[in-house]
Amino acid sequence: MPINMKSYRTPIMIIAVCAIALGPLFSGFFGPDGRARWLLAWAANAYQNGDPDNAERTLERASELSSAIATDEEFWNLKFDLVFNKEKRSQEDIAKLFKESMALILKVPKPRQAKTATDVAQRFHLKKLNDQAVELMETFYAPLAERKAGENNDLAYFRSLAKKKLDTALKEIDAALIADGTSRKEFLDTKAWVLHGLKRDEEALRFADEAIVKLAAEFKKILPASDQKTFLAMFFPEFEKKTDEVKNAKPDIANPDTASYESGVLKKEFDSVAAAKTDELLRGTNRLEVLKDLCPHINPIAIDALARQVASLRYHRACILDELGRSVESDLDYAWLDQFGYANTAEIF
Repeated sequence: MPINMKSYRTPIMIIAVCAIALGPLFSGFFGPDGRARWLLAWAANAYQNGDPDNAERTLERASELSSAIATDEEFWNLKFDLVFNKEKRSQEDIAKLFKESMALILKVPKPRQAKTATDVAQRFHLKKLNDQAVELMETFYAPLAERKAGENNDLAYFRSLAKKKLDTALKEIDAALIADGTSRKEFLDTKAWVLHGLKRDEEALRFADEAIVKLAAEFKKILPASDQKTFLAMFFPEFEKKTDEVKNAKPDIANPDTASYESGVLKKEFDSVAAAKTDELLRGTNRLEVLKDLCPHINPIAIDALARQVASLRYHRACILDELGRSVESDLDYAWLDQFGYANTAEIF
């Protein structure tokens, strides 16, 4: 029997029009990338529900379905959690994670490989696996002269932590400083730490001091006026000292770009006047928690983040001072770390 063409021609035309209009939307939901993200969500849910094996299998299916999933931050968060939250984690687990990371980043589109490698390397760094972080960066970064300033800084810093290829690290951080042109405190700190690894501690100390002054200057720009004085006095009490010796040695924090270190190394000393203002309140107390009460206009989470920055720079400077045999001065930085809850320096990166 012949088909009645009129009976279905109109529905077909409607479907065709809808397909043209909604095709991109449907492909987003039901294409490989969309399905991979659904699987990522499913894997995260399985992990939260105490089924890591199912989560791992589902996450693997997601990565097989779409290489783009490897650019997703949540994908890597879950992948690292599956390894590092194991009760009985082995070196084989870490080696497998590293091998899989290399393979997954290799499938990412070339323009996004360096950024993805940086994100994954940071995660290895946070687990104190700096050899793996360095290898990832070396594999996927462009040659030194073609890198962004931040990439050269990150790779140089991770090399300094891994204590490998420090001569190369020095070239990388010098390139970062030249390209950036603003002497960012994290770049200065990296140079100090690389020089420290090379046993050039007199030079390293100058950059460590400068990094701390830069950090104080940055804080001064972003802090609300109502809390600024208290905050700076507690985070950087050495800048409040008024003796001629310190006054001549320290840069002008209000005008950091004109600061000069030719007159000598900044003296590190807690200011007795500033300390006296809060000494009774702070006795036997974590200063970080007190600071949150004294500075109500600054978000407590922001204070924690800022404290971590100060802690890292002070710890690096203390190590450099120790190497120079200047323990009286390094003790002042260690005292700050103790008072602000960083007595366990192994937790400082």
